[in-house]
Amino acid sequence: MVTTKKKTVGETGRSLWDSELVSTSKFSDYIEDIENTEKIIIFGESNSGKTTFYLSIVQNAKQRGIKPKDFMMCIVFPDRPTGLTKLFRMIPEDFRDRIYIYPIDKYEELVSATAQAEKTLMEHHKLTGKHGWLVNELLEEDWKMSQDYYSRQAYGENLGDYFATKVEVIKQMMADKGKSGKESAYQAFTGFTDWTTIKYFHNFNWIDRIKRMPFNVLFTAEVKGEESKESIFYELGLRPAGEKDNMHRVDTILHLSHKSNDFTIQPFKLTGYTKLYPKTKITGKNGYSVHRYRIEELEKQGLRSSAFAEYEEDAGITPPKKPSKPKKEKPKKEKEVEEESDSDDDFDLDL
Repeated sequence: MVTTKKKTVGETGRSLWDSELVSTSKFSDYIEDIENTEKIIIFGESNSGKTTFYLSIVQNAKQRGIKPKDFMMCIVFPDRPTGLTKLFRMIPEDFRDRIYIYPIDKYEELVSATAQAEKTLMEHHKLTGKHGWLVNELLEEDWKMSQDYYSRQAYGENLGDYFATKVEVIKQMMADKGKSGKESAYQAFTGFTDWTTIKYFHNFNWIDRIKRMPFNVLFTAEVKGEESKESIFYELGLRPAGEKDNMHRVDTILHLSHKSNDFTIQPFKLTGYTKLYPKTKITGKNGYSVHRYRIEELEKQGLRSSAFAEYEEDAGITPPKKPSKPKKEKPKKEKEVEEESDSDDDFDLDL
């Protein structure tokens, strides 16, 4: 029998330094390839228009003259099927076969569906040179699935059963001490130390891999209360549900709201821009087109920050001030021109 010597950690490390990684493209080509791709979280309460928003991306593609063969969307979907099927008719008919659905119910399916979607989108890019869209519904469900997977691996029972068992044990311990034993499931997890491992499944093994994918990615999320005064969501009082660091993994975060008969969109993060556009009505409009229109407005106003300026800010470097040119005084007009309002009522993009 032939035996092979197992490499030590040190030997493996040295062999990694000796391995060769071939760059797939020049930096300039790489930037050109991915500069217009997006990583987005849209969050809002039920019936705020999250599914409608990402399906409006398909309509927007058709409006911009993109051919069906150059478009691809893969949807990893843990929600009730009727939530998506009832909106099927809003998808342009010639684009319907360019959308793939991956229904999932547990962590193993979440990972395998994401991996399959990645292969499909990479093949699409190889054939067309265009980046498609990966859509992942309900970030909070992915977080729960990661917890459930850990519970099944570590304790041999699903998360619900583990919670129930844990609570009953705590109640019995309290009763033995002559106390009421009124203990909630969350109180029962006081001192719980397994979150590091659970985050490994959710973060390193799943969402951090998505973060590095070159194509467009959109996540949806329900809402969770936010009380931290340090949070960008403090004034809203709500944040995207799910693992709290998800907001750092995307470029754009949009809040969707539905009150009375009005749907609105409001940005809370726009990486690369020095200003957020205002809360905007999207009732009866293509939500994604409105978002792109507002972004273009910011660019026209010169509010897109340069990468170099961001590097300087991160490094704490204050750039030298440019000498200012003397201003020429303009003759005063008899009547002042009324400034254009930024209010939602004045925004009438018919899309």
